[in-house]
Amino acid sequence: MVDMATALVQTAPRTLEQQHFSLPKLPEGAALLRVEACGMCGSDLEYYAGLQVIGAASYPRILGHEVVGVIEDLGPASANRKGLKIGDRVALDMILSCGTCRMCMIDSNRMFCRGFPFKPAFYGAIPTSVEPSLWGGYATHLYVHPQAVLYPFPQEISPLTATLWNPLAAGIQWADIYPGTTIGTSIAILGAGQRGLSCVLAAKSAGASLIIVTGLARDRHKLDLALEFGADVAIEVESADLIDEVDKLTNGYGVDVVVDTSAVATAPVVDAIRIVRPGGYVVYYGIKGHKVPEFPIDDAIFKGITIQTATGLTRDSFRRAVDLIVSQRFPVDKMRTHVFGMTQTEKAMDVLAGKYPDEHALNVVLTPDF
Repeated sequence: MVDMATALVQTAPRTLEQQHFSLPKLPEGAALLRVEACGMCGSDLEYYAGLQVIGAASYPRILGHEVVGVIEDLGPASANRKGLKIGDRVALDMILSCGTCRMCMIDSNRMFCRGFPFKPAFYGAIPTSVEPSLWGGYATHLYVHPQAVLYPFPQEISPLTATLWNPLAAGIQWADIYPGTTIGTSIAILGAGQRGLSCVLAAKSAGASLIIVTGLARDRHKLDLALEFGADVAIEVESADLIDEVDKLTNGYGVDVVVDTSAVATAPVVDAIRIVRPGGYVVYYGIKGHKVPEFPIDDAIFKGITIQTATGLTRDSFRRAVDLIVSQRFPVDKMRTHVFGMTQTEKAMDVLAGKYPDEHALNVVLTPDF
């Protein structure tokens, strides 16, 4: 085993530097992960640009929280590592939680944990000044804190495929667990990015009878994949009136559930209230970065709907995402459009951000090539 790790360290907005770190001595319950692959999230783009997303922008730091790798070393045995061994392939839960504070008592509130001295306490955001520095997936190795949760994957599952466990967990949380989707549920998913497509898979797996997905004309390849994944209708909102279309599809009732995964655009926030049925359920995730004008709060009240905002993910959603991938029930690999070496991270960022529109980026994965 090598004694040094190489990592891409963000030292300022849009500035990454290769740095080397000594591998840590592991305390009880800790582990050392040799990174095989790290999926890129939209929040990585925002951190890379220097935006403050969930907490202060702390430099220097190692980005990356959708991490899959092989256990290369284990500290002294502890109960929370029972059954794991060196050589196992695992995915890393990005959220660090003490398990004892008031926030940790509720699984969905884990990301607001107050039991750690550093905030925010999740991988990809902790600065390298916090020992032992290896807190992000854009590296050859990552330190697994004794409180961090690992999800084992069979060796036959590719690490590239396994990185999809994170967006799939989001889809399961938002389109299944929160609204209680079941056989016969009708659902509209606004936005066809990798998390929107994950919502399609989650709704289909839960038995939804009508799945509607929306996107722009430039998202046609994503909408086509949504149909392949089990969506019943894909609507290009630039050329069709969403409210009219949903009205026709539901005989005027509206859908049971709406999940807004779209970023920046505020029209879907209002559309969600318009197309959900009375007594229905709306989940908002897509970060807008600005206020929503004329939010129809009176319509929401008179419809008696439930509004759920989504931030963190529960361990249940992560476990179910792993099971969904292992089952191979759906061709989830079709979401993956690009794989870059970590030395090409700056280009990978631009591809994911849509600066190369002909690339049709969807799921982008980094692998160590230092």
